[in-house]
Amino acid sequence: MASGSDREGGRLRWLDCNARIGAWSNPQPEQFMDAAGLTDAWDRVGIEGGLVYHAWGWEWSPARANEMLLEEVAAEPRMRPCYVALPHATHEMEPVLRFAAQVRQSRGAVRIFPAKHGWSTQDWCAGALFDALQSTSVPLLVDITQVSWDAIAGICAGHPRLNVIVLETFYRVDRMVYPLMERYPKLHLEANTYAPFLGPEGIVSNFGAERLVFGTAMPELDAGGPMALVSYADVSEEDRAKIAGGNLLRLLGEEE
Repeated sequence: MASGSDREGGRLRWLDCNARIGAWSNPQPEQFMDAAGLTDAWDRVGIEGGLVYHAWGWEWSPARANEMLLEEVAAEPRMRPCYVALPHATHEMEPVLRFAAQVRQSRGAVRIFPAKHGWSTQDWCAGALFDALQSTSVPLLVDITQVSWDAIAGICAGHPRLNVIVLETFYRVDRMVYPLMERYPKLHLEANTYAPFLGPEGIVSNFGAERLVFGTAMPELDAGGPMALVSYADVSEEDRAKIAGGNLLRLLGEEE
């Protein structure tokens, strides 16, 4: 596949909703850990840019990770910050409204790791955080390994104007995804490891291309698989362009 191309040979605007920088505990020799490594990886396949979170936010301190992330992306206009968030009760982070306003001002998004960090997505624990993100139109990203589908349903039901992107799903999820998408129009899936037979085509046909957002999960995964998933999906070129990058721009409040 030609760099950055669709299956007809025309250019798509690729924007990655799921990339990571920063050191973590068990990197492999081929995996980058800094912003330069990510931009090199994007350049090799023709990805324009995207959302980036810091590995420290996953393994150690979300607050410190967000500070380090902002330092790195300040010099990289192709990168939008994806902050890692915690509920405010333990005062490890800024009050939620101030935090959400900062994210919005930086044209970023928020990612959560409830299982890794030991907190509940129910409103008694995280409701104020989700309310703040909803009120500021900040998208929320969460890996399906970090929450149950019941938890996803609870977030969407309790905060119906909050755009939620579920990351790194797999091929046996449609019986969960379809009823949730029918009920919650702000629910989205990452077009990456979501790979049922004709999976993207089914989502587009039943719910619209607006519900799929391209991501790579680099450096854990390679960009080739998700780019092929989008490039060779049997959808219109207009829908392909939405999935490749247009939908992420829209969710971040930007125009193509």
